[in-house]
Amino acid sequence: MIRIKQVMVACFALVVTYAFADISHVEAYRGAQLVKSDTQENQSLEIPLGKIQRSGRGWEPESVLRVKGSVFRSLYKIERNVPLESVFAYYKEALLARGQKVVFECESRSCGSSNAWANNFFKNYLLYGADDSQLLMVVQDDHDDYQMIYINRRGAGDIMVRLDSIALMASQGSEFEVVAQMAVDDFPRIRRFLRDLPSGQQVVGFVSSKKSGSVSSIEQGDRYIEALTSGIGVQLSRQVRFINVADMGRDVLGHNRVSFVYVSP
Repeated sequence: MIRIKQVMVACFALVVTYAFADISHVEAYRGAQLVKSDTQENQSLEIPLGKIQRSGRGWEPESVLRVKGSVFRSLYKIERNVPLESVFAYYKEALLARGQKVVFECESRSCGSSNAWANNFFKNYLLYGADDSQLLMVVQDDHDDYQMIYINRRGAGDIMVRLDSIALMASQGSEFEVVAQMAVDDFPRIRRFLRDLPSGQQVVGFVSSKKSGSVSSIEQGDRYIEALTSGIGVQLSRQVRFINVADMGRDVLGHNRVSFVYVSP
């Protein structure tokens, strides 16, 4: 029998050390070539909230948000005959497709020095291009996670796209670890996660929610669990026990998410 009670008590003191963070997926621009990507966990990160400018002997954004979390970075190259405006428009639409809010945005020379962004902030010379052909955009979703994109056309004519997806860590101090966290309506990823579990491994899924109009957070959580159970099917439902934590674990578990924790049989 799964030790549900023990896990429920612990959920309010979870350390969210993400094994896989819930970050909205952005499809690459058509024909874009992936140059490299990497993931880092438990990192101290700076999210720029202003143009880059000279500071002392170096360069830094006018304002930054310092956070701790997991980051997934991707660098793409797009061929030289693609209009830069089309790339800008595509990624702006993609980053805002799920109701994300713009935290900071700049284009062209209002961003400051492209050389400083490339070499001082991102530390990647491949991002360097003309100051008037750059775009920087930072968005935040309703789970309080961030995505940051920097685009520029290099002197050779090709377009470089740097996309960082950042999932924040929420708290410290627990023996339990969230091994996967996803939006409650992301059924494909939830099904894939459950199918990939080791044989015999069961999990608890903490379902967080928030009040929506006249619907309380508890009612909303119950609705989410009903939809989750139906959406993943009978077979996969045997591997997971969903628990409605409403908005009581907000700081740790975010909003409108399902957070999975391994438990002993």
